[in-house]
Amino acid sequence: MKNLAFTFLFYLVVSNAYTQNLYSGLWDNSGGISNDYGAWGNYNYIREGTIDVPDEGQITFYHPDTAPQQNPTVFFISGWGRTYDSYDKFFKYLASLGYSVVNIYNYNPGSINTSYPNSLNMMQTAVNHFQNWIDTTKIGLMGHSYGGGSTIWLGQQVFDSNGLNWGANGRFIMVFAPWLSFLVEASDLQNYPPNVKLLMIQSYDDLHYGGPNYNTDPRALRAVYELINIPDSEKDFITMFSDNDPNHAYTYNGENYSYQANHYACYTGADNNPYDALDVYSSNRLAHAMLEYVFEGNQAAKNIALGNGSAAQKNMGMMPDLAVTDYYITTRPASVFEYKCADDQPGTWGNPDIWKLQDYCDDSDGDGLIDALSISKTTDEIFEVYPVPAKNFLHINLHNPNTSIKQVQVKNMTGKSILYFKGKIDGNYDVSSLKNGVYLIHITTDKHTWIKKIIIKH
Repeated sequence: MKNLAFTFLFYLVVSNAYTQNLYSGLWDNSGGISNDYGAWGNYNYIREGTIDVPDEGQITFYHPDTAPQQNPTVFFISGWGRTYDSYDKFFKYLASLGYSVVNIYNYNPGSINTSYPNSLNMMQTAVNHFQNWIDTTKIGLMGHSYGGGSTIWLGQQVFDSNGLNWGANGRFIMVFAPWLSFLVEASDLQNYPPNVKLLMIQSYDDLHYGGPNYNTDPRALRAVYELINIPDSEKDFITMFSDNDPNHAYTYNGENYSYQANHYACYTGADNNPYDALDVYSSNRLAHAMLEYVFEGNQAAKNIALGNGSAAQKNMGMMPDLAVTDYYITTRPASVFEYKCADDQPGTWGNPDIWKLQDYCDDSDGDGLIDALSISKTTDEIFEVYPVPAKNFLHINLHNPNTSIKQVQVKNMTGKSILYFKGKIDGNYDVSSLKNGVYLIHITTDKHTWIKKIIIKH
């Protein structure tokens, strides 16, 4: 670790204080949300001077305009080439709610082996420099694009009880339009630090971002989502849709507005994305709810942030509802994506020393599902599920006598639980009520939740 006392310089010396704007600057004049989750907070906000960490990046810090106190803190990792300016309105909003916010910007995001550790170093630098404002026992990681993918590795580093153990009293990850998660092995995800909440938000139109090909293969996101050892009740995958149909556009003062849910719609008020109701409902509202659930234990807030498809979670006001599933499914072949979830991925991310999830991306039958899902190459040595296809009964055979089954769930492809079995059942699991088709069986043991694709054919 570098000597931090000599690594940072101030770009700005004087703090900048702001007053609340209560969404007065929304592009569509919609007024935002006036109360409840997503409403502007009660605090004025301050943005401190930007700190330059030579050869690594920049740190920008926001906090409420109060006397110094250790607040629950959000670390937000910028997207590729995006300084704090792109997310400034979002950070001000979070600070108005009473939280501290640290923005981490990398100078060389493409150098994965160094940029990920650099982000960790800058996070620690921020804690050392703003220790009077940051409560490391209550920590959330957020990120966009490149930064969204990096949060998975960073969470492993900062949340682990054998390491920094940040977030012992509350921890979550919330990512917007995430890119690939590098440097992470399947075993890392299966042994992820406990008590982490996860919300992944992807824009539907983001699939078209990046030129003639589609952008990031959703299987890469699903591999992380499926493998990570976070209970289903504490994680959600959200897809945001655009409202480009003039027949369904929002009308205000005689003018029609439509909303483009693209790669840049997943963060608030970017320089090339108008600050509007889409940002208020998809970013501010969900972030507010996540913060209150994780740091204050508010169950009403959980119903919005991690509502598993609840009406409150999906509500986007005048825009199309959010689609909330446990799985992002695409039947497009991996070859059409610029950034593939495949072992032949070209370029830096094809290096197995960086992109380590190649073996969890196969979709040999093209049904949009990852064939391996959460099953490692050694899983067959742990248990087997048969017959395949099944007709009326399934049998689960555990090979390890020291492992016990806590519960078994069968879910359809939208993530809805169809069948539930508590504990190990002697003999066979009755699946005769299921219709013909493909399902996912979740087998929760005393250590992990394993997921396997099954086929029902009567």
